[in-house]
Amino acid sequence: MRSFLAIKGPRPWFIVTTGILLLCVAYLQFRSHREPLAPTVPVVASCKEAKPGMRRIGNQYGFQFDVPVKYFTTHEGASDAPPLVHGFSFGLENGRSYLNISWGSLSMTESLRPVPPGLTDFAPGEKRKIFDDKGNLIGEDSWGYLDNGERWRRVRLIGWVVASYGSVNEKDVASYGSVHEKDAELFDRVISSACLLSAPGS
Repeated sequence: MRSFLAIKGPRPWFIVTTGILLLCVAYLQFRSHREPLAPTVPVVASCKEAKPGMRRIGNQYGFQFDVPVKYFTTHEGASDAPPLVHGFSFGLENGRSYLNISWGSLSMTESLRPVPPGLTDFAPGEKRKIFDDKGNLIGEDSWGYLDNGERWRRVRLIGWVVASYGSVNEKDVASYGSVHEKDAELFDRVISSACLLSAPGS
């Protein structure tokens, strides 16, 4: 009788443990193949006072963005001849990716490429409309991702304003215009901070 009981089957703890492991493997497999969540589309309102640790960038009036200074190195530049462009480039400490935000007619020409060169054939993407807090259409947001988890994004706003991020090495077609997910999340925070600064008396 004792030998019969000893071989009656696997213990309950073994079955439970095996079941949990199988569920974990299935979850990780699902997560690795799921589409990433799209970045939040900004709803642009009037600018409020910038929070501590933020640098507000933009022209004198119009669209402004708040940049967390602790994450980025910042370079500002402007053209001295037509077409006139004023812009900022924000790099991360890892030195591998950047966010560009610019104002001017040349910016608008560049923004007509919603998908970076070399990505159009294999990078899923989506276009979304951008509205202000009164429901007026003020821009377009194009974004997408690669199978390796990298992302790209191009945002156009009325008044020839463009925000886009990409890799530093533009000669590497496989990564041109795309950045790692963690970098993209930081850049998306800046894009989502877009606000409108009105001229006095307007």
